[in-house]
Amino acid sequence: MAHARLPAAPLQRVLLRLRDGESLTWDELADRAGLTTRHLFRLLAAHTVSETVGDRITCRLGLHPVLVWPKQWLGQEHPCASNAKEAV
Repeated sequence: MAHARLPAAPLQRVLLRLRDGESLTWDELADRAGLTTRHLFRLLAAHTVSETVGDRITCRLGLHPVLVWPKQWLGQEHPCASNAKEAV
């Protein structure tokens, strides 16, 4: 079964704003996100990110994924949306 993919652009914006806002080096930003510098640069060049990776990185930054991907995380685009509606 394929894992859900999310657009990388929102996460990239969060990472770059964090770097600019706190004057972090690339190494410091990678450490904050729990990544290697190589993985950080690959993420910044990516078009999509897996749901698992997106969740892990946003949580390490102290955010909930719904703040980064509101439509995709809770909306109709999320693969679990139909299950969530049934559970309520």
